[in-house]
Amino acid sequence: MLAFVMLAMLGVPGACSQSTATESPLDEALTNGEPTLAGFAGEECGCKDMRPTLEELADEYDGRCNIVIVEVMSHKDLARQYQITLTPAQVFLDSSGQEITRHVGYWSKEDVIDQLAKIGVE
Repeated sequence: MLAFVMLAMLGVPGACSQSTATESPLDEALTNGEPTLAGFAGEECGCKDMRPTLEELADEYDGRCNIVIVEVMSHKDLARQYQITLTPAQVFLDSSGQEITRHVGYWSKEDVIDQLAKIGVE
């Protein structure tokens, strides 16, 4: 399911055929009861570096947490909702969708793993 959510975030054709224009990229992730890491991304260098890290972690953490990439230019409403002013930004949410913490800028894979462990994702 996580790969499905990630593909939908990345805009892969057909990956999210049942979504509607009113659904946000986080809707499915925030309803499955798992913690979520929302990686807000644009076209900047840091975002291009961060994207492969999030994609790898999405595969590694499948079934333990949601890791989704939110394209800020395609989802300006979410960027406003989460008060994203710089990208890349990583917003860590608990299983009920409440923000726990966030980080702005590039983070290494190890740093993201450490933060996931701090919020209880092993």
